[in-house]
Amino acid sequence: MKKFRTLLIMLLVALSFGAALPTATALAAKHVTTPKSVRGTWVAKSKHFKRRLKMTKYTLTVTKYKKNGHVDKAASYKAYGNKKVRGLIGLHVIKYKERKGYWLVGLSQSDDSYMVKKVKHNGKVALRNYYSTFNPKHPTEVKVRYYYRVK
Repeated sequence: MKKFRTLLIMLLVALSFGAALPTATALAAKHVTTPKSVRGTWVAKSKHFKRRLKMTKYTLTVTKYKKNGHVDKAASYKAYGNKKVRGLIGLHVIKYKERKGYWLVGLSQSDDSYMVKKVKHNGKVALRNYYSTFNPKHPTEVKVRYYYRVK
C-alpha cells in the first residue's frame, strides 16, 4: 500500500510539473511577415493630410504628419513581426477574404490597420487603401486613398 501511494504521488507530481511547463511550440514565436507586393516606402498626401507607410519583411512603420509638416509622434508607431514588444507581437497581416488581392496590415491589438493592394494609378505604381471614414451620419461609408512609392 505504501509503494502504491508513493507511486501515485510521484505520478501526480510528474503530471503537474509537465502541465506547468510551456510546450516547445508555444515558446517559439511565430514571425509575421508582410507580403512582398506591398513592401517598400509609400506616401499619401493631399492639402491637409500626409502619411508615410514603410513596410519591410518584419516591420510596419507608420509616420503621420501634422498640418504644419512636422511628425506627429503621438500618432506614429512601428509594429514588429519578428520580436515581442511588451509581451505582444505587434504586426498583424491577413489576406482579406471579401476583396480579392487585398491585405490587411496593421497592429495586432488595435483597430489601426490598412487594407492595401498594389495597383497602377495615374500611370504610377501605388497602394490602394480602403478606409472607413467613421462618420456617424454614414457609419458604413468607405473611401479610397492611394499611397505612391517613394524612391
